[in-house]
Amino acid sequence: MQKFKKIYIEITNNCNLNCSFCSPIVKKRKYMSKECFEEILKKIKNYTNYIYLHVKGEPLLHPNIIELINCAKKYNLKVNLTTNGTLFPQLAKQLGTCTNLNKINFSLHCENKNKNYLEDIFNNIKYLSSKTTVIYRLWSLKNNELDKKSTEIVDKIKKHYKLSEEIVEKIKKEQNIKIKTSIYVDKDNEFVWPQINSYKSNGYCYALKTQIAILVDGTVVPCCLDSDGKIPLGNIFSTSLENIISSEKYKNIRKSFQDRTPCEPLCQSCTFKDKLNKYENKR
Repeated sequence: MQKFKKIYIEITNNCNLNCSFCSPIVKKRKYMSKECFEEILKKIKNYTNYIYLHVKGEPLLHPNIIELINCAKKYNLKVNLTTNGTLFPQLAKQLGTCTNLNKINFSLHCENKNKNYLEDIFNNIKYLSSKTTVIYRLWSLKNNELDKKSTEIVDKIKKHYKLSEEIVEKIKKEQNIKIKTSIYVDKDNEFVWPQINSYKSNGYCYALKTQIAILVDGTVVPCCLDSDGKIPLGNIFSTSLENIISSEKYKNIRKSFQDRTPCEPLCQSCTFKDKLNKYENKR
């Protein structure tokens, strides 16, 4: 049986922000029911140990987010969240009771206008379980350099955590830095959602090998970047994951990645594999 490093489940494709770097939501905005979520868990529980509760959308918007995380615990699944953080302060205490909340990524590069945004996050991290890893993401760099906004964020992180100049210099120069126990700062160039266009490139990708994604309507897609379901592999509500990964379409796409000649137009236009291949070449 194939085992994935992670499976993404889009519990909602709705978001409370409208950031310029995020591609428009073209599908009907909806929230996955608790019943549908548990049906998915039953079908994927033997295929992974970790689930991410997003593809597109803000997971903390889901009215039953705590129940969903606790439901995953019944199936021995650890949960990772990626959030813009705006709703975190009011949910922090409840999230702290979720012992299977493995990691929470805060996208600090989001376009949020609340002046107390960072302080509200910093002051509520204390409620999380000691088992939860916190990652402050700054994915808005240009040519690996901090812009004005990111520099201001780093300054606030420095002030709150009373970081030494040595640690601050590491944050500025290195990609992923541990600043406290279970707390990290992760930097990267601006994230770009893939769109089918004239840009084409070959290369390797981890999609279908280490990850797979399930959209809010149950559509199974190769990875977390296919938010519009351009490459549907089947629907988890009408078939099993075993049937999906046994299909010829699945096998052909995975082989095309192994051969470094992606066969799907969206994958050919995706720049993430370019980043991945640069990383692989440095290893």
